[in-house]
Amino acid sequence: MKKLKCFLIFLFLSSCGYSPIYQSNQEPNYRLDIVEYTGDKEINRSIMRGIGRLTQNVSNNVLSTKLNTSKKESVVSKDKKGNASSYKITIVVDLYLDNKSINKNFEKRFMKETIYNSMENKFELSQYKKNLEKNMISQILQDINIFLSILENDL
Repeated sequence: MKKLKCFLIFLFLSSCGYSPIYQSNQEPNYRLDIVEYTGDKEINRSIMRGIGRLTQNVSNNVLSTKLNTSKKESVVSKDKKGNASSYKITIVVDLYLDNKSINKNFEKRFMKETIYNSMENKFELSQYKKNLEKNMISQILQDINIFLSILENDL
């Protein structure tokens, strides 16, 4: 009886119809053609790597793409001695899309910001800051992919 219950539970859980939300098996019906990118070089490289699969599509529907990225670091608070105790990083990506075949322009601003505390060890602080930037760029890439999948209906 116990084996039958385990089998039924396994049967229901394995055939529940789960499929990942952000993964689609079909190729998008557009191709990104990166025309211009300005701003922070590291952020541009990371975003180009992240959307690289969309630039290699074989499609007649071509979107001319312009990227403008910026990164701003600022001191949020200081301690009694005047040393910075917390910082804020803001990463902004402006994405401009131009579809010449249907004469439509799309633009969207993606912005992520985070606040982090200072550390005694400056090497650990710089490594922590790099990890934060990578995570923020990854979140922006997810937002860009969601925007492009929503935009695909308009193309």
